[in-house]
This record gives sequence, C-alpha cells and structure tokens, in this order.
Amino acid sequence: MIDGLRKSEYTGENRCWPCTVLNTSILLLACAGVTRLLSGSRSRRFGVASALGVVGGAGIALRGYLVPGTPQFAPKLVSALSPTPQPLQPPAEPGSLAGESDEETGERALSELLDAGVVHAVGESLQLDERFRTDWRAEMESVREGDLEAAVRAASSSSVSVQSVDSGAYIVVSAGGVETERWLSRPVAIADVAAVRTLAEFDIDRDVRVQSASALRAFCRDCPVCDTPLEETSADSCCGSGSSTPLDAPDDVLACPECDQRVFTF
Repeated sequence: MIDGLRKSEYTGENRCWPCTVLNTSILLLACAGVTRLLSGSRSRRFGVASALGVVGGAGIALRGYLVPGTPQFAPKLVSALSPTPQPLQPPAEPGSLAGESDEETGERALSELLDAGVVHAVGESLQLDERFRTDWRAEMESVREGDLEAAVRAASSSSVSVQSVDSGAYIVVSAGGVETERWLSRPVAIADVAAVRTLAEFDIDRDVRVQSASALRAFCRDCPVCDTPLEETSADSCCGSGSSTPLDAPDDVLACPECDQRVFTF
C-alpha cells in the first residue's frame, strides 16, 4: 500500500526540494490554523493539529508534496521569491588595458611608435608597419589559445586583479575597487595583450606599450577572436550605442560582424 502512495520521481535522490519546502510550509500553516480556529477544547485542537501534521508529513515524505500540481509551479515560485544577485553589466565601451590617458601621454606614445618604426607617417595619415602587423597577428593567435586572465595580468603596467566574467566574454581588470574596474571585451583583451608583447620586440618602454595598445586596434583588419574581417560601422547597428543620450549620433566603430563586438571606437 505504501509503495502505491510513493512518488519515486519526486522523492529520494529525485526529491523536488522546492515542492517539499513549499508543502511543508503550507502544512505548518494549516496546523497552526487548526490550533487557533477549530472549536472545542485546547487538547482537542492540538490533537487534530498533531494528526494533521503526522498524516501530512507522511504524505510529503512518501510523495514529495500534498497540493496537486506542486511540481509544476513550486520550483518557479521558489526561484522567483529567492533573492538573486544582480548580474554584472558590461559598459557600452569595450575598455582597454591602459584605461584613461591624457593628450600628453598620447603624444609621447605616438612619438615613440614613429621613432621605432611601428607606424609610418604617409602624407597626413598613419600606416602600420607590415612587419609589426604580421608579428602582432601571430601573438593574437598565441594569446587566444592560452590563459587570457594570466596574460592580461602579466601585460598590465601595475598590480591589478583580473577576473573572467560572462563565460569568458569579458575580462574585468581592477586596481582594488569598483571605481577602478575596466571591462575588456575578449577581442580587445587579446588585441591589447598581443600588442604589448609585440611592442616589446621594438624596444618600446613598458608604460608606452600599454598606453599604445588601444590606439593600435584602429589598424586591426581581422577579429582577434575569430579572424572574421572587421567592418567599419556604427555602434547602434552592431553592438549597442555608446552615445550618452538618444539625441547623440552613434559612435563610428570597427567591429566584428560574427562576434557582434566592437574592437575600436573612432
């Protein structure tokens, strides 16, 4: 008879714990209601409540639940009522290994890149040295196959904590507080680390290597992650606008149509 009452799909190793918790709570409320609302002597009320508790507890133990249909709604209800931490939200911008830099730092970096032959001035434009491009691409392939967290930590110019989030889609770099966090998309992290490594071969100062990495992404032709040719487009047509208000024009970006990630913002 007991075996006929048992619901093995909701008990034992398969016990539906949300069902058990919810039905136990209902049973306790019912027992409390009986002791307060049932007419008669106190001993009678407690006797009925005890009997209800024993029978109901046995039912939950054998079947996993008392209220019909509980397995269909209890898990969703318990999940909805349980406090859940807010997920980390990446910023619209893809971030960079160096963070913010001023005009003077940028001018120094450009001067060193020109002197080292990493970039060449052609008329009024700049062109990336082809030897550097080839070496940089090879480093990207090496970085993406390795431990990206460790690579970002090693490439940074100061002591930082590094965490991979969103299944590896972003690398969060922090100097010790939320206000110092920098979110690097995976393509950006790979490109920046590879640039820092390649610039070392051109005898560029370490701090300048880190500061230059983000600007060099403007010369990327293929996605650092999947090798898909990058496209010049607007932020709102590929990966979310970085505009501060709806009235602002969307950013012009260099983006991967396959990864739906921007690599550089012009």
